[in-house]
Amino acid sequence: MRSTLLRLIVIGAAFAFAACSMLHRGKPDSSSAAGGPSAAASSEAPAEASPSAESSPSETAPADAAPAEGGAGDAASPPPGATVAISYAHKGDYLASLSVSKFSGTEMVESHNLDAQHVASIIRFDGGVPVWEIKADTGVFSKLPVVGSGDKFATKSVTYSKVPAHFAQVTPESGPPEPLEAGHYYIFTAQRASGTTSYEAVRVESDGSLDGYEAEPRAGTSYMLCCNVSPDFVQPAPPMIPDGTSSDR
Repeated sequence: MRSTLLRLIVIGAAFAFAACSMLHRGKPDSSSAAGGPSAAASSEAPAEASPSAESSPSETAPADAAPAEGGAGDAASPPPGATVAISYAHKGDYLASLSVSKFSGTEMVESHNLDAQHVASIIRFDGGVPVWEIKADTGVFSKLPVVGSGDKFATKSVTYSKVPAHFAQVTPESGPPEPLEAGHYYIFTAQRASGTTSYEAVRVESDGSLDGYEAEPRAGTSYMLCCNVSPDFVQPAPPMIPDGTSSDR
């Protein structure tokens, strides 16, 4: 009986030890399961932070700098240019010379109707300084060829400051002419070999655009412009400041 009791005690102790071992091994599983979401959250944190890093000032600065460079380019854009068309009423005619004079202001003299839709204006121009002239380049000792034999000089258009092929610059004697100046007026005079002459008056606006009209000379520096001159075309010359006068007075 005693031996049977002892055997029961040993078996009970064995069961108790086994139960304790099973409870002890279950704790690490619970611990590691709790740590899993925490590790996932820490690995997702950099991904959530990356959008704010992309919009940081240090990364957006180069993009902001690009328009600034473009703006600087616009400020340094070339001065305005002017191209005049050259037409010929006589077969075989060609351009003998073209000259450009600069004026500082204008004054309306009178205007009258040519018909129900066209108004011509006589305008006096102030100043008149030659700034550019080109002539057909026929050589040092050669005269202009007769009409009909100067096809190479029959250019259809001329752009200010650009000497066409087979032409030579007379004014200025060297170097390009001064650029067109905003707020000033220019008279283009085209002389043809047949003796016919045409004129065009141009105003350079502040934004570099051009306002031009066909012109016919009148007395002095007055020209009749056709047609329908815009109201803001006529502008007086700026006042002259005497030499030696201080602007502080």
